[in-house]
Amino acid sequence: MWYGFAGKLLRVNLTSGEFKVEELDKNELRKYMGCVGYAARLLYQEMPGGIDPLAPEAKVVLATGAVTGTLCPSGGSYEVCYKSPLTGTWNQARSGGAFGPKLKYAGFDFVVIEGKAEEPVYVYIHDGEVEIKPAKHLWGLNVEETTDALIRELDDPEISVATIGQAGENGVLYAALMNDRGRAAGRGGIGAVFGSKNLKAVVVNGRGGIKVARPKEFAEAVEKAEQWLKNYPFGSIPSLGTVGLVSLNNSLGILPTKNFQTAHFEKADQVSGETLNRKYQIKRRACYGCSFACGRYTSVGGGKFATPPMEGPEYETVDMLGPICGVADLEAIIRGNYLCNVYGLDTISTGMSIAFAMECYEKGLLTDRDTEGMPLRWGDGEVVVKLVEKIAHREGIGALLAQGVKRMAEQLGPAAEEAAIHVKGLELPAHEPRSESKVLAVQYAVSPRGACHMHPNWASTWDFGQLDCGMKEFGLPWPPAGIQDESPQKGIVYRYVALQGEISEILGACIFYSWGTEGSCITPQLYAEIVSALTGWDVTAAELVTAAERSWNLKRCFNAREGFTRKDDKLPGRFSQAIPDGPSAGARVENLDAMLDAYYEAMGWNRQTGLPAPEKLRELGLEFAIN
Repeated sequence: MWYGFAGKLLRVNLTSGEFKVEELDKNELRKYMGCVGYAARLLYQEMPGGIDPLAPEAKVVLATGAVTGTLCPSGGSYEVCYKSPLTGTWNQARSGGAFGPKLKYAGFDFVVIEGKAEEPVYVYIHDGEVEIKPAKHLWGLNVEETTDALIRELDDPEISVATIGQAGENGVLYAALMNDRGRAAGRGGIGAVFGSKNLKAVVVNGRGGIKVARPKEFAEAVEKAEQWLKNYPFGSIPSLGTVGLVSLNNSLGILPTKNFQTAHFEKADQVSGETLNRKYQIKRRACYGCSFACGRYTSVGGGKFATPPMEGPEYETVDMLGPICGVADLEAIIRGNYLCNVYGLDTISTGMSIAFAMECYEKGLLTDRDTEGMPLRWGDGEVVVKLVEKIAHREGIGALLAQGVKRMAEQLGPAAEEAAIHVKGLELPAHEPRSESKVLAVQYAVSPRGACHMHPNWASTWDFGQLDCGMKEFGLPWPPAGIQDESPQKGIVYRYVALQGEISEILGACIFYSWGTEGSCITPQLYAEIVSALTGWDVTAAELVTAAERSWNLKRCFNAREGFTRKDDKLPGRFSQAIPDGPSAGARVENLDAMLDAYYEAMGWNRQTGLPAPEKLRELGLEFAIN
């Protein structure tokens, strides 16, 4: 009998129109704990290096973890794992809502998708049954229209729909997969991958439930987690949502502004979480089983940016469609967020692509001829909204922006390189590595999917947040050094920050719940109690750390097979330049190489290549990944 898991993997071949169900191997699953860890093993072993991410042979894994769909407070997540068409690297895109839990209730922990349908289709998974159904009538519809149409067609208002919009159909390289009306598996272009397969949506529902091995112990561990979370250190997340960071980050000089040319926005109060909640918020919204409810439903009642109710915008979106483009019009940001959601666009890459274009226009690298007479000036919210439309449909200048900043810079020439703010092709999110945390600088450089602040963790928890998250007993250096310190210790620290976050990734948990200290968050030790009672496996915190390390190394091996080495672990040149003004004026990244040396050594990786050493892979039982 399976406890904590459904125990099954579903394989769908869109080319043949066939599917098959496989029983999972408990011993193999436990090595990786599930979700991202097991998905990394699947993709590494089943998808050879060098495959075009948009080719039929490319595989996609929809993954859940042990705590997904349970009473564990962080159990509303699923992850989509694949090779990114934007970067060519490993990519995982997490989303909340109800999709992950309902996939498990339908009887499956994982879905592996490959091939390409002759005509558009969607996959319908319900109570152990699987159907591949025609979707030609859905092609061309946006996310909201598709969701409504499928609810009517299947006559089931309780289904969870994960679908692409026009951006994915049109091959925008940072198109997202959207589920549950506003939740996004956003980064890296999974929407384009779905579009390349003629796959419009995956629809799930089920009433199967999840069996618990030791119900009394599980209930006690969950209750302990709920009590600890009452002392959660980031109270603004439940109260204001992530957008509450706008005011704080601006006051500290860590709010990226005008394509990272500075880190302070004089009109930040106009786009703050307080303003959003006071003027535009309808209600809060939570993922499955979540008590934080960090989501926000907002609308704009009238005017040129009139917007119907829709989830968001979150902090990243507000900054990316706002200050990063010099925009202080919150109604324009809300409208832009709505369009990104219904067309299926990653708001981070969308905003950064627009900001890049604005800087290139300012420098004369893009002209009115390129933009069809539309001036791309800083601060013009109307232009931002128009560009979102053009990107989704790849119209005019939107066809250029749909490729992301790396490819745009390559087309515009060397003079555009300075404005192309990305790592490995993935545009930076709304966190400033020069002044927020130098551990964050390490994270951006080495993250498997490129410039990423959340997978597997927010690096700034250590020095900016002053939080150990239960990792001191495993060797996390303590107390934290100053934020501007660039000693090798910062590289060592990232080993522990990454592995702590990877525990959430392999369990299918939301990372927010793991930020704190013992008594204020779900630490690895408490997760071990929860997972042990749930599965009956008697898991220790040390075992979770080892499984996390196994997953983290395997993703590095995936990228190595695609040709990525230490030479690619670098930051945009802009970050070696000092922030020119504001509270953090003068901050820069000057000593990245020394921090990277320390990180590689702490991980057991080769300092010259930045790749896992054979002895490290043997220690983790990953001999199959030794090249």
